[in-house]
Amino acid sequence: MKILNNISLKSFHTFGVDVNASSLIEIESLSDIYTAKEKSCFNGSFYILGGGSNVLFLTIPEVIFKICFKGISIIKEDDDYIWITVNAGENWDDFVRYCVENNYGGVENLSYIPGTAGAAPIQNIGAYGTEIKDTLQRLNALSLTDFSVKEFSNKECAFGYRDSFFKHKENGQWIVLDSTYRLTKRNHNWVLNYGNIKSFIENKTLSLENIRNIVIQQRTAKLPDVSVLGNAGSFFKNPIISTEKFEQLKQSYPEIPFFSAANQKIKVPAAWFIEHAGLKGFKKGNVGTYVNQPLVIVNYGGATTTEIIEFAKMIVRNVSEKFDVELEMEVNIV
Repeated sequence: MKILNNISLKSFHTFGVDVNASSLIEIESLSDIYTAKEKSCFNGSFYILGGGSNVLFLTIPEVIFKICFKGISIIKEDDDYIWITVNAGENWDDFVRYCVENNYGGVENLSYIPGTAGAAPIQNIGAYGTEIKDTLQRLNALSLTDFSVKEFSNKECAFGYRDSFFKHKENGQWIVLDSTYRLTKRNHNWVLNYGNIKSFIENKTLSLENIRNIVIQQRTAKLPDVSVLGNAGSFFKNPIISTEKFEQLKQSYPEIPFFSAANQKIKVPAAWFIEHAGLKGFKKGNVGTYVNQPLVIVNYGGATTTEIIEFAKMIVRNVSEKFDVELEMEVNIV
C-alpha cells in the first residue's frame, strides 16, 4: 500500500483537470484494503478510482483509493470455451489484447476502451454491438459496509445500457476485485453490423486480430488522444426513445440513424442530436466538443470541472429544446 499526500489528480484522470486530493492510496492487494480499514482510511469521504477515464472531480473526497492489483489467470477450459479471470487493476485494453493474441473471442469489439478491468463491469462498457454483459460470467466484489467479499453472477450484476447494480442504491459501496469471462476458442460469434466493421473486413480475413485492428482504427480516427486533449470519451449515453417519438423525428429528419433497443424502443446516437443542434466542434472558453466526434467533450487546457459541467448542461438544454429529447451524462461526477 502506497500513500501519497496533497497530490494533484491531473494525471490520474483522463480529463486532466488540475485538482488536488489530500490523500491518494494505491491499493495493490486485498490485504491493502484491510490495512486501510485498520488505519481508519474509510471513515471519512472517499472515492474508488480505476483508470480515471470516466470521472470528473467536483467535490474532492478526503481519500482517493486507486485500485492497482493486477493479474490474468485461466480458470478452466474445454474444446469450445475458456474461462479467464482478470484482476481489477489491469488495463482493460491490455486484457483485450491478451485475449485476441491467444485467439479468445468475445471482447475484441471492446478494443481500445480506456479504463481498468474493475471499472468495466460497473459501467457495463460497450462498443460496436458488444457489451460486458455478453461475456461476463461472474465477479467478486468487496462490500465497504462490512468488508466481506461477495460473488455476483451475471444476473445479480443487473446489467443495463451503461448500467449495473453497482451504480444504483449501493453506488460507491463496493470494490470490484476481479471478474471472470467466458470466451470462445473457436466458432467465434462475430458482431459486424455496427460502425463500418463489415465494410472494412470484406477484403480481409475474418479474424479477431483484424476486428481489433479495425475497431482501433475507427476509435483513433474519431476520438482525441487524451495526452493532447483531456476527455472522457463519450460524455453522454445514446438516448433510447419510444417508437412514436422516433417516427415523429423521422418525419423531419428522414436520415436519422437508429438501432433497435429492448422493449420495442429505439436507440439514436447522441452524437447525431448534438451535431444537428449545431454543436459539433463548438468551443466555449477552455471547453468544446471534439471536431471529429461531437459526443466527446474536450478540455482544451486549463478547464475547470465547473466549466466542463456547465458546457455539458448547455448541450443538454439545446438538444432538449430542439428535439424534445433528454441526453443523460455518462461521465461520473464526484
